[in-house]
This record gives sequence, structure tokens and C-alpha cells, in this order.
Amino acid sequence: KLLLVVIVGLKFMNSQNWTKQIAQLTKASVPSKILHDVFKSTGHQADPVTTNPVTPVSSFINYTGISGIPKILHYVFKSEQVFDSYKPFIKSCLDQNPDWQVLFWSDSHSEKLIADHYARFIHKYRSYRDRLEKSDSVRYMILHKFGGVYLDMDVECRKPFSRLFTQPPVQESLAVASATAAPSAFLGEERREQTRILYGYSYCAMNSMMGSRPGHPFFQLAIDRMLGMPMLAHARLTTGPDFLTGLYRMWLNCSAGPASCQAKEPVLLYPARLVSPLMDTSLVNWESKCRPFFSKGKPDVKLEGRRKWEAMGCSQLVANGWNYDQTDDTTVAVHRFLHLGYGNQGLNKRKFNLFTEFPRIKTHYST
Repeated sequence: KLLLVVIVGLKFMNSQNWTKQIAQLTKASVPSKILHDVFKSTGHQADPVTTNPVTPVSSFINYTGISGIPKILHYVFKSEQVFDSYKPFIKSCLDQNPDWQVLFWSDSHSEKLIADHYARFIHKYRSYRDRLEKSDSVRYMILHKFGGVYLDMDVECRKPFSRLFTQPPVQESLAVASATAAPSAFLGEERREQTRILYGYSYCAMNSMMGSRPGHPFFQLAIDRMLGMPMLAHARLTTGPDFLTGLYRMWLNCSAGPASCQAKEPVLLYPARLVSPLMDTSLVNWESKCRPFFSKGKPDVKLEGRRKWEAMGCSQLVANGWNYDQTDDTTVAVHRFLHLGYGNQGLNKRKFNLFTEFPRIKTHYST
């Protein structure tokens, strides 16, 4: 089984096309024992098939808002020369949050941060062969060290972050009733239809938009768990959304210990319509993807396991009228899924100097 994962991983690393990588990933089912070893928990393959795996809004009677997140916005990229396509989205976030400090982290500054403050991770960081693993891993350390909000550069801001922090959680928010403290960290959820159709599990915590107070134990747990991760097939599993979702499940059920627990240090998972309301239409033809799951126009109810989740996602998409954009007046941010940092997707794309275009953006290190 491990050999199978390694072979699949080599194919991903050699692939030139990110869309093909995703298409392969949706077909390749990673053995459940491997996922169990990775997450030290039940893993995605053990999802019970339920339609609403969330806590009702009534659990938040004493909710007073997210607390302790400093007004610092973080961006991470290879250098200050970034893709021109990102410009309007970066501008939207600066415009919506005019009183926020904005920090940029290049590869060299990211490595210096790790060497200065997370020295035990530096060998792991330098050993990553996938650029996504480097980008993913350092964002957890940035949030742990400084707090604030991390954003991918293809995230558009529709409203100030303060709207996200102060409004009561909606029914879809994942949390537990036993939490005794105000939440001081958050993650954002991917569209559930997309997660279920592409990956065959119930929900996915995205790392394209996250926030926390400095020193939050959730991100310390992320750092600790990444150190023990084997070199697996894809960054999704080792540092990305699959890794983060497994970590969040551990946090919800307190399987990492009483200090690493939702009841002690709540972490909110905001629903997709607030922070990621789009389906990624660059990946796949969703109607074609869903067609095999319907017999005479109705979902096939005899499916089990992963296929059951995929059929459920397709049923939800049909029920939503094939609506790929659920942006509404509550939406704070929109992840655009440009994928320019993946494989060769960004080749020959125009770039601009981030500091020249946006003088407000600074660096933590002077050189």
C-alpha cells in the first residue's frame, strides 16, 4: 500500500498540468491505513454518511465574537514579483481593511523565520520537494508566531474582516457546545458539494484563509504534526487541506490531548458561503462528473463509502440548481481558485512588483 502511495506521488511530482493532477487525485483512493497513520485519527475514509455533521446555532448562546486576532494580514509568495492576475484581489483586501498592517513573506524571509523561531523544522522545510508544501507549512508558523489573518493572493475581499469576527456563527459553523472560551482562531470551509464529489468525504477545511491569535495551540499542533509526516503523494495530504481537515477533526474530538481540544481553545470553521462560496470550475465539468451517479434522474441510494459521499455531493449540487456561485450579502471573502502557483500554470504570466504597486505592504525582515 505504501508503495502505491509513493508511485502515485511520483506521478504527481512529474506532472506538468495541475488540472490533470486533480483529476488523478480524485480517482486515486489513498489506503485508509495510510490516512490513519497520517492523522493519528479515523481519517477521511471513515466518515459516517450524514447530511448535517454540524453543531446547531443554539450551541452558541454565549458567543461574543472571535477574540485576540491582531490586525495583521499576511501574504506568502516566492518573491515580490507576483502574478498580475492577483492585483485586483490584493487591492480589494487592502481597501476593505484600511487599518490593518500588511506583511509579505518571500521564500527567503520564510526560511529565516523558521530558522529563527522554529529551528527544529528547518530541515523538514528544506527537504520539501513540492513548493506547495513550503508555502503551506510556513503559513501555519506565521500565524502561530504573529497571529493575524493569512490569505492566498487569489482571495477577493468583499467586506472587512471585522464583519467575519463579530457576526454570530450561522448554522453551518462547526464547533461544539462545551466550549468555555471565546474562539480565537478560524478556518474556512470549501463548498461541501466540491469536497464530496472530488474527494469523497464530508467537509474540508481550506488553508487559503485562516486566522488566529499569536501562539494558538492549534497551529502549534499543526507544526508538531507536520514534523512527523512522511513524504506522501501530494501536498494536500502532507501540509494542505487534507492535512488541515484531519488536524481539525483531532481538535474537535480532543484526540491529541486535553490541551489540544475544541472545548478548551475553540477554533471556528466558517461555512463556504462566508469565505469560499465558489465551486472550482477550472477543475472539472461538474455535470459530467455527476452523471454516473444518477439513474433515471434520481441519486443511486445503494452506493456505500466514498461513492456514497460523491453521490450526495452531486445531489446537493442538483438541489442547488447547479449553482457554482453562492456569494450573497453575508460573504466576506471569495477564493478564486486561480492555481497559478501550481505546476507550470503560471508560466508566461505577467507579473508586477508588489511593493511598488502597494507601498502599504511591508516585510518583517529588512533584508
